[in-house]
Amino acid sequence: MENRITRRSFLKKNISLGLAVTIPGYSALYDLSNDNVKNHRPGTIPLLMKGKRQLFVDDVMLAFTLGIQRKCHPAGKQDHPVLEPDKPWEYVEQEGVKYPYASVYGTVLRDDVTGLFRMWYNVNKKTCYAESSDGMNWCKPELGQLGPNNMINLFDFHSPSIIMDIKDTDPGKRYKAIGSKEGFSKEVISRLKSKFTSSEWYTRRHAYSAAYSPDGMEWTMYPEPVLLGMDTITLAQDPLNGEYLAFHKQTQDPRSFGRQVFISVSRDMQSWSDTELAMATDETDHEEARELQGGTHSEIYNMSAFYYESQWLGLITIFRCIGEPLVNGKAQAGQKGIIDARLVHSRDGRTWQRCSDRSPVIPTGPHKFDAGLVYGICNTPVIIGDKMWMYYAASTDIHCGTDPGKRVSIGHASWRLDGMVSLQAGDTEGIIETVLLTPQGKKLAVNADVSGGQLLTEILDENNNIIRGYEKQNCISLIKDSVCQSVHWKNKETLPRQKNIRLRFYLTNGDLYSYKIE
Repeated sequence: MENRITRRSFLKKNISLGLAVTIPGYSALYDLSNDNVKNHRPGTIPLLMKGKRQLFVDDVMLAFTLGIQRKCHPAGKQDHPVLEPDKPWEYVEQEGVKYPYASVYGTVLRDDVTGLFRMWYNVNKKTCYAESSDGMNWCKPELGQLGPNNMINLFDFHSPSIIMDIKDTDPGKRYKAIGSKEGFSKEVISRLKSKFTSSEWYTRRHAYSAAYSPDGMEWTMYPEPVLLGMDTITLAQDPLNGEYLAFHKQTQDPRSFGRQVFISVSRDMQSWSDTELAMATDETDHEEARELQGGTHSEIYNMSAFYYESQWLGLITIFRCIGEPLVNGKAQAGQKGIIDARLVHSRDGRTWQRCSDRSPVIPTGPHKFDAGLVYGICNTPVIIGDKMWMYYAASTDIHCGTDPGKRVSIGHASWRLDGMVSLQAGDTEGIIETVLLTPQGKKLAVNADVSGGQLLTEILDENNNIIRGYEKQNCISLIKDSVCQSVHWKNKETLPRQKNIRLRFYLTNGDLYSYKIE
């Protein structure tokens, strides 16, 4: 076929030239340097399960790209908090000054049957509860557990993180929680330290503790604390094997430089694995902090992680510190700085990487209520139609700022479905090619915004030859912005009846967020 170009012949021919080249039928030149061509990773052929969306947060499912950049997208925000501290008990004190405080270190879940939104948030060591029919307007019911208020008796947990357990068959343990708790005796801390290797560095008297509940309201605490503690922690569950994953902050661990995030795993919420470093800042983060007036370095304040489609996504809060530098690598109490949220990713929930575009996905501002900090993210998103919602803790002032009008409240962030990250092309047509796939379905659909450009697709066989009838020139051009656009070719609406295929996308002036087989 005159215009057939296989990936193998294309790369072999043009990389040997060492030049930017024009491909027949292409509209522009492509740079074939190592930064722009991502070579195929050898391994087994992945099964593309029917209805399972494939994101572009990493390169695992990509054979190569040309003329493409990965782009993180900042969330859309409400211009006001969706939940504000407006009750007498919703205040905290810092250096003798009280200020209103409501933080969602915790959780927002939506009932699949009733549609009711349920929020567990915290006011320092107090866990409070709110409900909403639409996720925007919240009420604080009087529960009567700790008086005429909306507080839940969750054992003075700081940073309470809750999941609805999808695996436990005991209805009395349908909900699980974890949080930081203070005031343990030396004997209790000593027993806890004995469960972990290389724990001699730990000198505090508080620890992370766990609890269970039939309904998320009445809680029972496990008898012993479970992890050596700091102050923030988030809980997740692996839907594939039911394991619990705890992402927690440490500052004393000799493997950390200031505040960093560690991970531990458990099968029963009581016995946990030795902690491993999950996410840490690097020189790129420190350089960003030093761009601030008085900036010294960066740390990671906390991390939320959740299973999403066929992989894990996480949000880390980058703390760009100003003022005093670290002493012997240890975090400073009362450290001032600015915090926002960045995207990270994992294929197994245990080993994590930074997204190649490190720009914030929940930045500070532009509104007054979150101009100082975005520092606590709920531990799971809520999917509403074709939107992803996340709730976050926001402050009008910087970390440990002294503004007497400081206020901490809860904001609402949203993206289009799969919309935190995309592969993006400009005026020059870009190419995105997948690894060899085994599709479990008949039709291809994409999530793309090509309202200012176009997207074309062709399909290759196991030998990297374009399959007749599925050439680029036979593809019906997509030119819309939609989370689900069917891909068709002239006289063909279904995929070829072959076991293994590659997808090759041609993108101009647009964003490709994900694809799926239907």
